[in-house]
Amino acid sequence: MIKHRRLCLLISAGVALLACAALFCCLTIGRWLAVSDPLPDRIDVVFMFFGENSRFSYSRGLMERFPGATWVISDNFRQYSRVLSREGFDMSRVAVLDSCRYTLSEITALDAWLQDNRESLVRAAAHDTAVKQGIAPKVLIGLVSSPCHMRRIRFMARDVIRDTAFTCYCLPVPLERYGWTSDDLRRWWKTRALRNWVASETAKLLWYWLFF
Repeated sequence: MIKHRRLCLLISAGVALLACAALFCCLTIGRWLAVSDPLPDRIDVVFMFFGENSRFSYSRGLMERFPGATWVISDNFRQYSRVLSREGFDMSRVAVLDSCRYTLSEITALDAWLQDNRESLVRAAAHDTAVKQGIAPKVLIGLVSSPCHMRRIRFMARDVIRDTAFTCYCLPVPLERYGWTSDDLRRWWKTRALRNWVASETAKLLWYWLFF
């Protein structure tokens, strides 16, 4: 009887701990998904994941802020590149990847592009003042997508882009461009769009961890 009671207590304690862990994850997952790095002083490559127009406008703002950067765009239908061409944007600063269908394929294509252009990118980065201090040049890459997409992007980028010459920064589109606030992200279950994003990204992350 005593052993049975102890077993019941252990099971109850385990269930309670699991429930607390599940509640903690539920309360924090929105902010965890929306990982963001500080904007560096220099960006050499801006990579825009295919998606809503807010990614395009934010990426364009980064290109204006960093005039020496190359803009690599995942653009299946070349809709954004056509807009840029019509508006007279300097297309010599733009590279279009038009064969990607999902996030992992986008990062794989980016890695291939980086390797194809490695020599010129590293040479350009060598003008950074850090080289004068005896530090090897780093090509700085800004990854641009929607906020809740960024955690999955970070995991995939770390798995795929292994060359130490490249350093990736997660630069999500600011929340306010979606009409969200940090409080909305903290209480993601109250906003329909955020509920959909969190559910989708959580499922896709689990899928990636299990099968890749």
